[in-house]
Amino acid sequence: MRRPQPTGVLMDLGNLPEYWGMLASEFQTLESLPALAEARLLSDRAFDESQVAGPRTYMAVERYLGVARDNHEALLALLEHRGATVWAPWSLLRPIFEASFFATWIIDPSSGRERRLRGLRSEVQDFYQRRKHRAVFKRLPQTRRHVEDAERKEEQGQLAVYRSEAAALGESFDRVHQRINVAEELLKLNFVRGKDDFAVFLEGTWRLLSGFEHGLAWALLRGADRGAETEIPGGKGVVLSINDNEFVNAAKVTYALLATACRLLKSRHLESDRR
Repeated sequence: MRRPQPTGVLMDLGNLPEYWGMLASEFQTLESLPALAEARLLSDRAFDESQVAGPRTYMAVERYLGVARDNHEALLALLEHRGATVWAPWSLLRPIFEASFFATWIIDPSSGRERRLRGLRSEVQDFYQRRKHRAVFKRLPQTRRHVEDAERKEEQGQLAVYRSEAAALGESFDRVHQRINVAEELLKLNFVRGKDDFAVFLEGTWRLLSGFEHGLAWALLRGADRGAETEIPGGKGVVLSINDNEFVNAAKVTYALLATACRLLKSRHLESDRR
């Protein structure tokens, strides 16, 4: 195994820095949004947050945007101070994409009920992932009882609240608990519908980033340029460097999704679509 070596070649980012500047502006706008109560806004967000599952909906959206922003800023720092290696930039781009999707998906519907339902679904998924993590420790005799006690308390507490909110929204808890399929739901987003070419690139980018995240060879070969080859036992070794065009294209698709999430939150916060 060899340590990555610098090539001395500057990465061609094209106009990607313009996207970074645009996102900085979008985040600044979100930071400057007026408080709903103080501004007496009768917006989608104000109506949503006054009803069942409304507050948790926007808490989730802001959390996801925080995830996307944190990884975006880490990516900028990586490119500036360490350089564009063949794995790490992609692995930072992937959570930007995923978090941007969930932020967009939650508040994408024009129906406030559907937005609140998606906010509830997002939190229920979060709850069950935490439960799976904690359930691992049932295998330790000294912690099993504590874990089981916590689960029993949740049945009467947090889970009961989720079930009551699902009932208030007119949905079965089975649907609320249903896994969210990112690849399928991407293509149903309002800003994607009718844009068949963009839908292809959106799903393709998601699958490429997931491939990188899981360390898959096909993703590496798609997102890298091949250099010199060397003979090794059983085959050949190849020097790889990040493919500028592939990375820039994937980044632009990802940032388009992130910008959409930011603008949707701004719109829901300030405006009302009460059709």
